[in-house]
Amino acid sequence: MTMRRMRFGLNQIEVWVPPTGKAYSTERIDCKETGASGIYVQINNTPSEKVIFWLYGGAYLSGDCVGNLGTAEMVARKTNCDVFLAEYRLLPEHEFVDCIKDARDAYNYLLTVKKVQPNNVFMFGISSGGGIAVYLMQDLAKEERDKLPRAAVLMCPFVEYTEPKGSLVHYVKHDLIVTQSVYAVGIPYLAKKLGSHENRVKESPVFRQFESLPPLCVVISEHECCYDMTISLVNNARAHGVKVEIAVWKYLCHVFPMLSAMIPEGKEAMNYMCEW
Repeated sequence: MTMRRMRFGLNQIEVWVPPTGKAYSTERIDCKETGASGIYVQINNTPSEKVIFWLYGGAYLSGDCVGNLGTAEMVARKTNCDVFLAEYRLLPEHEFVDCIKDARDAYNYLLTVKKVQPNNVFMFGISSGGGIAVYLMQDLAKEERDKLPRAAVLMCPFVEYTEPKGSLVHYVKHDLIVTQSVYAVGIPYLAKKLGSHENRVKESPVFRQFESLPPLCVVISEHECCYDMTISLVNNARAHGVKVEIAVWKYLCHVFPMLSAMIPEGKEAMNYMCEW
């Protein structure tokens, strides 16, 4: 596995669920005022008051808006929302803090330029995008609580960046997405970028403050690499008074809902998140 292949593979997600071409508008966003980049999809001719703030996954190494566009449009149609797919810089060319900053800038674009009320924003984070969503909400809870979104959906969130252990080690042997080769390529970059164990703990959303976070909907497979850290996330959030609903499927790979076009369990999970 190479970085180029990882990025190509996630870009091709749109082959499974392509954009319909029926959205009222699909606009590329490059806002100099806020620094935000991404794609904004307005589903109907009248803008929706409710907007999904979409953060794609890819272990901070890959993933993009284009590959997620069809799936994001599908979720937006099912929930009668518009959707903003935020673009963020990737490792190893950039730093971990750049990913967080780009997401923060994109979120501020929604609030200040598009004038969307925070209570009408729903975050949707996939894998590492789920980690960014949690990190961003934790920062907002600490610094600008009035800007917190209404709720967040976390699909198989990648939220712990310490030395690999538990399900992150054991399930790469048979996971269809986080394979042994993906693991071998990706994990060293996090260690290099985040440095010491203490800093990796500090930057892991699972170990940060959860107080005042909005309700969370979490979807995970019991037999995938992020299972253990996701359960820790749910337990830590609940311990701080956060309302959390979690749905667990068995014998499925990482981010299996993204395979909704091919497996019934993926479709079930996607419908569950949309209904929530």
